[in-house]
Amino acid sequence: MTVGVSTANLYPMRTEEAFKTLLQAGFRTIEVFINTESEATAEFAAEIREMADSFGARIPSVHSYNSSSEAFLLFSNYQRRLEDGLKRLDQVFCAAQIMGASYVIMHGDRPGGPLSFRESVLRYGQLYDLGQKRGITLLQENVVHYRSAELSYICEMRKLLKEKAQFVFDLKQSVRCGLEPGEVISAMGSGLRHVHISDNDFAHDCLVPGRGKVEYKGLFGALKENGFDGSIIIELYRNNFKNISELVEGYEFLCGIIKNIL
Repeated sequence: MTVGVSTANLYPMRTEEAFKTLLQAGFRTIEVFINTESEATAEFAAEIREMADSFGARIPSVHSYNSSSEAFLLFSNYQRRLEDGLKRLDQVFCAAQIMGASYVIMHGDRPGGPLSFRESVLRYGQLYDLGQKRGITLLQENVVHYRSAELSYICEMRKLLKEKAQFVFDLKQSVRCGLEPGEVISAMGSGLRHVHISDNDFAHDCLVPGRGKVEYKGLFGALKENGFDGSIIIELYRNNFKNISELVEGYEFLCGIIKNIL
């Protein structure tokens, strides 16, 4: 397991500036959250890759800017809209490929859409195949108000799609869904490839790691039991901390726990 951070922590700072700031703070595993269409271009991706290479950093994953529109574009029953959506998603896959990332993260379908449960799952399979053409694995994140908030949806993905069902586990989102982290991790099982981590307490669902009540030793133990050996990315909101040094403290806190359980 490797601990890193997301550029999303510094939003709304420009993505390239956030990436550089995190590099200068000493981080060497950084997820890139692209925030708009112009950041999904080959030119922008090459700029990010050059910065990463100059610092000896790696980009394990790219979070798609299409999150709010994925259900409308990619899980549509209107073929032309789907085709346009696939072009936009492929741009993200292309950018991820240039950055050297292995994964692209999506929020996916929403409840109440035009596709049935089964059709929705199979559509994800189609999107997954598109990413594979560029050597990129599409990951479904568990997110409140999306179909992935339901354990039954995650389980159906694994049942119908087998090894194509690949996931990101997000701790704060499991809290917002009212689910125990262990339940979500177990449902994702061997398909779990990536983690978004944070802390929480009774009053806050997203805090810097080490400042809440999360029992990380047990959480990381559950990840290990399910064969997870990927990146654990600190993903907070800008109002969850004041200074970059707090992200560094959270990073060092998590690294210490992982070192003791491996």
